[in-house]
Amino acid sequence: MKKWIPLLVICLLAIGVMSYSKLKVSEIAGIRLECADLCDNGQIPAGLFAERTFTEPQEIKVFVTAINKAKRMKGELDYGASFRMDVNYKNGRTKKYVLNISDSKGEGTTGLLVNMENSGKGYSIPAENHDALRELIYEEEPG
Repeated sequence: MKKWIPLLVICLLAIGVMSYSKLKVSEIAGIRLECADLCDNGQIPAGLFAERTFTEPQEIKVFVTAINKAKRMKGELDYGASFRMDVNYKNGRTKKYVLNISDSKGEGTTGLLVNMENSGKGYSIPAENHDALRELIYEEEPG
């Protein structure tokens, strides 16, 4: 029985690492947002964009921090999509998400993040991270 304990520990550690790994700014080449439900019928709201890619390390850090701090929500979701988001890695990989960030400055407003690999599970973005994303998405002019 004792021979199996080290193997069991190694397997459990490997499963833990594979099941959850935080994003790292240094691994990401850019984050692309595409306006979704907010831009129905080709109508782009004033001050918004049809598509925008964020490549500056400070911008990427805002997204990465929000994604890493998002907490799993219970139950299955029924939601619209404000933005489709592609996280493009330097190694060529891409992860696809739905990102819902309100343009409202309401105190305590949270965001929604959904990994498209499992679109029924959602993650709540804390209010402080929602505000940082809102400022980046809705208030900053592209350089």
